[in-house]
Amino acid sequence: MSRADALRPDFSLWHLIAVELRRQRQMRRISGAALAVILNCDRSTVARYESGDVQLPIARARILDREWDMQDLFENLVKHAKNARDLDWWETFKEYERRSTLIKTYEPSLIPGLLQRESYARAVFTASRRTDATEAVTERLARQEILTRQDPCKLMTILDTAAILRIFGDVDVMRDQLGYLLEVSEQPNVYLRVTSDRLIGYGGVGGGFTVMQTPTGDLGYATVGSTGHISLDPTDIQEQTIRYDQIGMSSLSIEASRAFIAKTLDSLS
Repeated sequence: MSRADALRPDFSLWHLIAVELRRQRQMRRISGAALAVILNCDRSTVARYESGDVQLPIARARILDREWDMQDLFENLVKHAKNARDLDWWETFKEYERRSTLIKTYEPSLIPGLLQRESYARAVFTASRRTDATEAVTERLARQEILTRQDPCKLMTILDTAAILRIFGDVDVMRDQLGYLLEVSEQPNVYLRVTSDRLIGYGGVGGGFTVMQTPTGDLGYATVGSTGHISLDPTDIQEQTIRYDQIGMSSLSIEASRAFIAKTLDSLS
């Protein structure tokens, strides 16, 4: 089954857009290459729109509406998709994470899930009153395989000092977690930094977010309240990348970050 055939338009407006784009193209007996000419892009980009790997930009939605006399259908679908909650966002997130070659993430409150120890993850889920805490912990630990597989994903993460100082569980849980951060930060594919503890505020501060790079397309993720919002729009992803760089400019070096974590760990003895 191809990725296009696996789309679920009943769960995601973005999937609906991808399915409708493919249906309209085939109904008009237009090749992917011919549509690429109309949209001023290459054939592979059209394929990624139709597979849902990349979200259709609103500018190209307007081109489709004009060329096919769709009466603003694609433009309106894209507008609604940008504002809607994607019911299948978590499955999309995990799929991109599995295929990622590089992940950049900023976390203001917690140790990122890919770097959490079992006891810490359990404490986090217990604090949030998850009724499925055991299953959630198992899933979170399984996701960490991307960092140790034969061709491991590169992880670049920036943690706010609050994520290092905030205790979940008890002191033993935090000692285990901080010790693991020092250990895993020595892996060649893991780059760990901490924001400076001397700053009251810093450029780009805000909620947590993640940018994932995959061979077939990139994904941006941002925390919105108690859920998450994903985007495949290159403009959104670029903005998140800029935010990451802004926060990085106000963060400690890798060496200084390790020293800060070690100092915090020592204070817990």
